[in-house]
Amino acid sequence: MSGALERIPFAWWNTKVSPPSTRSRATTEHRTAAVNVFRTLVEQHGCRLVALAEVRREDVLGWLPDGLRASWNSLSDTSRELHDFDIAIAYDRRSLTLMDHVWVRTHHAANAVRAGLVATFGVHDRGGWLVVAAAHWRSNLGDAADADARRSRSAEALRDAIIASTEAVGEDVPVIILGDFNAEPFERQFDASLPAARSRAAVQRHRPRSSSDLLFYNAAWRWLGERHAWDGEQQPATLAGTFCSTGTVGQTSWRTFDQVLVSPSLLRGHGWPLDERTLGIHEDSAVFDRAGARLRAPFDHLPIVGHLRWLAPPTTD
Repeated sequence: MSGALERIPFAWWNTKVSPPSTRSRATTEHRTAAVNVFRTLVEQHGCRLVALAEVRREDVLGWLPDGLRASWNSLSDTSRELHDFDIAIAYDRRSLTLMDHVWVRTHHAANAVRAGLVATFGVHDRGGWLVVAAAHWRSNLGDAADADARRSRSAEALRDAIIASTEAVGEDVPVIILGDFNAEPFERQFDASLPAARSRAAVQRHRPRSSSDLLFYNAAWRWLGERHAWDGEQQPATLAGTFCSTGTVGQTSWRTFDQVLVSPSLLRGHGWPLDERTLGIHEDSAVFDRAGARLRAPFDHLPIVGHLRWLAPPTTD
């Protein structure tokens, strides 16, 4: 790698390699496919940071090609506790230096709740900080009302951990939140607990009255509907979210559970803004069957890929 760092490509993906149900553990073929998608994100998309879900007790660094393992590192829960986390962040040490991290645990009605991982990185070459949060919140399997309450508690705990991390290095530090929230952008967790807006302008206008007065931009609002336009002649494959359940009964099996939230400092014309032109759902053929307009079993989530792009501050004459 040569020259100053100009972009920080990143990705998020729920791999389903280690889902909660032990009956659904990954086969050799499933794990091999997941590893190949991960390598595509790193080698073809140039990702410098990849956050993953449902990789409990996986050697994520072992998923990298041999030539890259020496220059990458990963954050994963090595506690081996009953309620250990199933998320991990792999990152290129030539671009990012891990300065601090916290596994965010809390409780709801005496039950353990895993809210997420918050990591603070130093950015090479250009300097500065980047706070990255990764989360995989509880699904509605079982008691839907209890799961919703746990997600709200997760949102509150993750928000508080982000506040603490940003205060440690400076309140205006850039923050990016990646996750499978098992809740869509319009649900209440993104209204009160972890406030996020669909409008960039609303976030840019926001003037916080305290360090806890947060408002994020949720770029995933774009992914609520069909990705490909219909013109009456072509018949594009249906892709209307980031998650698709084959067993869903109702109007749609698609949901936008996987999301990218960014702080106001990533919506400026200088520093490391989000390059939203590069942000989108990655239609990897190993995961998505375009002809059948469905995800290939056993996958149920599509990867998300995007970039932070360096823009120099304006010069003053």
